[in-house]
Amino acid sequence: MDILSQLWSLLGLLTVLQNILPAQVLSLLHSLIESLQDLISQYSYFDIPEFNGYCGVDINDLYRHVNLYLNSVNSSATASTCRRFSLSRSRSSNCISFTIAPNHTIHDSFNGHSLCWTHQVDTVQDSLEEKRSFTLKLPKRHRHMLLSPYLQHVTSRAEEFERVSRERRLFTNNGNASYESGWVSVPFRHPSTFETLALEPQLKRQIMEDLKAFASGREYYHRVGRAWKRGYLLYGPPGSGKSSLIAAMANYLCYDVYDLELTKVTDNSDLRALLIQTSNRSIIVIEDIDCSLDLTADRMLKATTATATRRKRSSSSGYNKHPGSGNYQLLEESGRVTLSGLLNFTDGLWSCCGEERIIVFTTNHRDKVDPALVRCGRMDVHVSLGPCGMHAFKALAMNYLGIEEHSLFDVVESCIRSGGALTPAQIGEILLRNRGSNADLAMTEVVSAMQTRILSAGGTEHLNTSIEYEDTVTLTRSPQSVLTVGSSPENWDSSPGKISGKKRKAKFLVRLRSLTKSGSGRRGV
Repeated sequence: MDILSQLWSLLGLLTVLQNILPAQVLSLLHSLIESLQDLISQYSYFDIPEFNGYCGVDINDLYRHVNLYLNSVNSSATASTCRRFSLSRSRSSNCISFTIAPNHTIHDSFNGHSLCWTHQVDTVQDSLEEKRSFTLKLPKRHRHMLLSPYLQHVTSRAEEFERVSRERRLFTNNGNASYESGWVSVPFRHPSTFETLALEPQLKRQIMEDLKAFASGREYYHRVGRAWKRGYLLYGPPGSGKSSLIAAMANYLCYDVYDLELTKVTDNSDLRALLIQTSNRSIIVIEDIDCSLDLTADRMLKATTATATRRKRSSSSGYNKHPGSGNYQLLEESGRVTLSGLLNFTDGLWSCCGEERIIVFTTNHRDKVDPALVRCGRMDVHVSLGPCGMHAFKALAMNYLGIEEHSLFDVVESCIRSGGALTPAQIGEILLRNRGSNADLAMTEVVSAMQTRILSAGGTEHLNTSIEYEDTVTLTRSPQSVLTVGSSPENWDSSPGKISGKKRKAKFLVRLRSLTKSGSGRRGV
């Protein structure tokens, strides 16, 4: 009882002193007490406020990173040290956010040292606003060794967590690039992934490795003095999977997608404005680049207008006399996107206004694309997509039918070797149409479609799938080039001691029908 009475007396004395002493004296006493505590304590404390500056207008980016970092470790053993969390979910995120409850502490470890984060929330006097901050507690004797590396660790992990957890968007230009935003967007929820993509394993692995090296190459690109961007040219017949590959790339990297419609762009200035408005960590797509605009005609127009320009210069002294500028001036005055503008968009000075961007062109006919658009430095990787090889077909059969093996797989492989390969879209449509029936009927219809293609073609077609890096190295990715070695229909007539191609093809079809019938007979037994 004596101790309690003495405590009450002390509290009463403090209350009296607080009411009597001036605020300046109380503030000085408080500072002296804190200094004494800092001198005695074995820890250092660092405050990270939510806003920068005295007025609190600019958001402190480090505060946001700390919040994301602590959210990323909520499922680990570190989070078990905190007794209370605040849960929330925003419209731009796919997952629930975990935030330390006000005035609670969570423990963390780094390089064998124990650290603490405390979420400080104070109410501003005579206001409904709150003052938020994070306080970092770490050992005083190791603070110089720990502080900078630990904050770098927090920032890098926060950025990775933000990239993976945020909701990604699919943008398209609305024809108003000169306004505040020339893009409109919807949530990007395309289900295509590299696991479900009908690509040959080696090609798939090479693309994934290239994307991974690009995404982690910030320091490398800065060191060599190049803009942090990458160009992909995807070409192949309709239905070969170009759009699905773009969606798989976006899902793999967790990037936004900007689908640029060139026919809605007024001129080169609007094109630059759209580029400026794109975000980092994004894929800019121009589909059917050979059909969007008649860009190749620019070179023809330049040649045909050269004579007219010289004649007009000789007859009119007030005409633009800057050497070499007349042709492009005529192009700019026509009020449209030109080849020069698109080249600057992909590889000019304006292309480096952002970082970590991938530019993708697609076309059904690569030979119709202007060579200047696909040279080294603009389109770094060329991917040719054609009919399905056997590995890609098995991936489709697994996705649609859930089968890994079937008796008609050998027949399908023979059809592919003889030029009866179908595109992923064609095979997917057949399998989708038969998803309610058994796998035998679906496989039989696929074989029938391949046989029809062989008969209607009157010959064999081999569309190899390849990937080219920097136009200097071509790496063959299609298994067709491997499967047809030594038995390619193209070599049947030229190989010594072999029968003619037509006879060989007729015998193959007879054998193919017998295999199909025998497979059906085994199923009916």
